[in-house]
Amino acid sequence: MEPSLPWHAAFYPVNPSLPYFLWLYEMPTWLLAVLIVGLTLLLSLAGLYFTHRWLHQSEAPNQIDNGTVGWFFSGVTVLYGLTLGLLTVASWQNYSTASGIASQEAATLAVLYRDLSGYPDSTRQPLQRQLHNYTRFIVQESWPAQQRGLANDTERLVLTKFQLALLHTDVPTRALQVLHGEVIETFNTLVELRRQRIESVGTGVPAVLWAAVLIGALVTIGFSYCFVVASFRLHALLTGLLALMVGIMVFLIAALDHPYLGEVSVTPEAYQLVLNQVMAPTKQPLP
Repeated sequence: MEPSLPWHAAFYPVNPSLPYFLWLYEMPTWLLAVLIVGLTLLLSLAGLYFTHRWLHQSEAPNQIDNGTVGWFFSGVTVLYGLTLGLLTVASWQNYSTASGIASQEAATLAVLYRDLSGYPDSTRQPLQRQLHNYTRFIVQESWPAQQRGLANDTERLVLTKFQLALLHTDVPTRALQVLHGEVIETFNTLVELRRQRIESVGTGVPAVLWAAVLIGALVTIGFSYCFVVASFRLHALLTGLLALMVGIMVFLIAALDHPYLGEVSVTPEAYQLVLNQVMAPTKQPLP
């Protein structure tokens, strides 16, 4: 019997900045939405209360032209809206790319497992068993680590064990040599996809863009304070609606920012399907 590989995990952060924001993604999505949107509304209305009060206690209303303010306000909101829109699309593309990588890796595992069926039983069974163990390791060990922004280095050791066994496989016949070449090519594709998956764990909006988003929110909402509106309730309603939209967009970017963090994240369902449907035990289970 082959000695079992110790499955204790060696973790390392893929993105050093992720641990500082991990607490945001540990809360339910609805709570994250309430936190971001609610905080945006609260700060916006609080700022409006003091600004509106100061404006109407001074001579500023007599010097402010709402038409001129509105012209500049339109330019600011258009520029900020374009920025938020582009970042939202970029975040969604990062999420879709990470999901596609996971799906392709799972499909490659399924192809590799089926290709191994062409080997003699004495060779096929150990290789398929190790590939099954590797796939199960991704689902049970690597994925929980990825959801915390970490990579599990033990996964590399499990894959390396399979690689050594595959490369030292004896292929005496011409047919087996052709099959072995295709298996090696499929394995190389699997290695490339695994590296892309690990890299996508740390994918996210850069800090400088987040700074632009937050500063832009302050400028856009602050600009709405410059209008002269006699009724504070009406002014609060208009500013609140603006703050609500800004908060929703910021929440959407945050929820999609890191593809493997939070409830809105890539799941290991594709790998689990491979385990259940392709690598499931047959009438003659692997030893």
